[in-house]
Amino acid sequence: MAADRLLENWQIYNRQLQCVGTRRREETLAPGEYHLVVNAFIFNAAGQVLLQQRSPDKLYFPSYWDSSVGGSVQAGENIEMAMHREMAEEIGWDIPVVAADNYLITPHSHWVSAWFAFQTQRTAADFTVQHDELQRVAFFDRADAHDHLHQIGFDPYTTELDRAWHHLRHVT
Repeated sequence: MAADRLLENWQIYNRQLQCVGTRRREETLAPGEYHLVVNAFIFNAAGQVLLQQRSPDKLYFPSYWDSSVGGSVQAGENIEMAMHREMAEEIGWDIPVVAADNYLITPHSHWVSAWFAFQTQRTAADFTVQHDELQRVAFFDRADAHDHLHQIGFDPYTTELDRAWHHLRHVT
């Protein structure tokens, strides 16, 4: 059974990010409609980045390496609320999320990605992996992370990773 929740509700937005309605995830979006997605990169004090390996049961890109945390914004949430929920659900990390943690918002064909960056003192073993969605998490130096993120057919997020690193260096 796929780990994806096809019955969850999404708010739908236009190109100007104005809410224009609500749909279930399983429903197709019309041209000019978008849903919001949040993603994060989490770095440790040594400058390594936490990556997650997706569950083999995921509908799209099963077993691929991915950003530290990510998922869809559900109806009624803003991007900070969704990022907080996704981190708590996927890796058991319950920390405050504020607007300053968001370093990039970028549109795609039918979704808009909001990217966040965080720093932690935790080790990979300190996170509680939700095995419905993830196989495991591990820290990698940036060069190894770039290698793990380059997979056929999957957006490698390497530009976003480098921007996250740059964002943290200038915010803290």
